[in-house]
Amino acid sequence: MKIETLRLSDLNAMHPRLVWDHIGCAAAATLVGSTRSAPIRLQVEYTDLPRSGSGSAELIIDITDYSDGMLEAIRRTYEQPRLVELGAIAIAGLLLNALGGHEIMDVTSRGSGADYLVDDLTFRLEIAGRSNRSDFHPAWRVRYQRLREISDDSFFLSVTEFETPASRLAFFDHVGASS
Repeated sequence: MKIETLRLSDLNAMHPRLVWDHIGCAAAATLVGSTRSAPIRLQVEYTDLPRSGSGSAELIIDITDYSDGMLEAIRRTYEQPRLVELGAIAIAGLLLNALGGHEIMDVTSRGSGADYLVDDLTFRLEIAGRSNRSDFHPAWRVRYQRLREISDDSFFLSVTEFETPASRLAFFDHVGASS
């Protein structure tokens, strides 16, 4: 499955309750690294998503709304680990919207084990970003296990690594989770 080209600058319209300007720019800076090449192709694996099921896709990300000057400025503003974290949030936002029309609504409360609340505050969302692919699977396992231990509530889990780039998004319901 190939998803149409999506623009990071459209995150404001996809998730209007949040502010995305720096987050989208950070994602663009992280995706292109030090060289500018557009569009970006992101390989995506998704599992048990409401409205979409399971499968794989190639997400085409248009970053042309961010000038070289903006990308340089965001790199001067944030350290690389923060850029990766913000970039992963942007990718999760794109994936949730493209693969089912889900909306990130709010941050979660401290101690909830997740980052955001999705779809009328119904589901938790945990997001992780990694700068290289060797950290991808361990990050997935650690977050999945932590969320399952905290409660039996349903949740989304999104992990993105920027070396390849690739992402995995899954929904785990409280009846029986996939991994």
